[in-house]
Amino acid sequence: MSLRTKLLLSNSLPLVVFVIISLVMSITQFRSAIYEEKEGNLRSTALAALTFYTGRGYGDYSRRPDGNIWRGMNFNLSEETGIVDDLKEETGSDITVYFEQEVVMTSIMDHNVRAMNLKMDPRILEHVIKNGDQIWFKDIDINGEHSMAYAIPIQQESDGSVVGALVASQSSKGFHAIIREFVIKTLVVVVFMLVIIGVFVWRHVDWFAQKFSEVTDKSRQDLLTGLLNKLTFETDTKAALSKKKEGVYGALFIFDFDNFKRVNDNYGHLAGDEALKAFGKILTSSFRAHDIIGRVGGDEFMVYMPDLPEANVNRADQVANEVLHDLKAVVLSNGATGFSCSIGIGTSKAPTDFASLYRVADIGLYKAKQNGKAQAQRMDASEVRPEDKGDHDE
Repeated sequence: MSLRTKLLLSNSLPLVVFVIISLVMSITQFRSAIYEEKEGNLRSTALAALTFYTGRGYGDYSRRPDGNIWRGMNFNLSEETGIVDDLKEETGSDITVYFEQEVVMTSIMDHNVRAMNLKMDPRILEHVIKNGDQIWFKDIDINGEHSMAYAIPIQQESDGSVVGALVASQSSKGFHAIIREFVIKTLVVVVFMLVIIGVFVWRHVDWFAQKFSEVTDKSRQDLLTGLLNKLTFETDTKAALSKKKEGVYGALFIFDFDNFKRVNDNYGHLAGDEALKAFGKILTSSFRAHDIIGRVGGDEFMVYMPDLPEANVNRADQVANEVLHDLKAVVLSNGATGFSCSIGIGTSKAPTDFASLYRVADIGLYKAKQNGKAQAQRMDASEVRPEDKGDHDE
């Protein structure tokens, strides 16, 4: 997968996930807010209706021989009454009054006929009439239609017993229409924003890729020379050694400037930095493009050459001598010259790890310094003995 594709996915997927989560949360909160509003409205309507209804006469409820329900001496609660219609016109909510489980008043019309044959929901019977509770229904079937409702008990004045229920209800159709409208509007806004952001990301992904590569490269590089830093060099070399084929040589070089402290003391640290930069360029030009080159310490550099055929293993010595020659020819801007380094080379034909091959090259570096510096010493892993001492051994 290309870096450009990865950047597109890494920038787009989190945004899409965030938008989806935000959309779901906003719809959930919007639904909850509307439910709360509907519950409050229907509760207020039911309480107002009960106040209005119970204020029209005195006494207790009773059933007449003709089937009508009487409350007190002067008020007939029957299907002919217009109280519920007035309440519906005022509040926009249907009002239904039950005596026991039988509808005695309702504003619900069925084909222009008052729907007096409504069945009481068992939940109303259980919670309102039996227990005397007020209850809110998010979803209740009233006359075959999904509705929201708030039900409250109707009590006898004489003993406070519950004799019926008053229900304020509204169809859920309008509620769902509001939700759909909200979702559509929100989706339009979200899609528009995604398109704008997507176009921006698409047009600038190459710039993002370039900047990402620059940041990645800088995190892998030694800032002074531009070569690999110590951590990256060791990581890449270990990866290369893990893929090393049987019978093919790998060569690890350790380069250590001779008497580099004198350069800093005599010419200053800027001159020392200039010498290190020049040496980095020598290594880059001397080795192959796929060789691993790094600065691993102040004046210490390392190179790993993979895939050296047995017949060409002496190429390691040739490259080391080229480096020594080119370093000797370096002239700094202040005129300083005469630089040299000691080189240890460790080779191995058999599979090996970084630590083992490093010890072989370190022993070679120690021998190069013991023999007078400004030279290279190659050691093979098969020649190294446990008692051999390396340059970095204490």
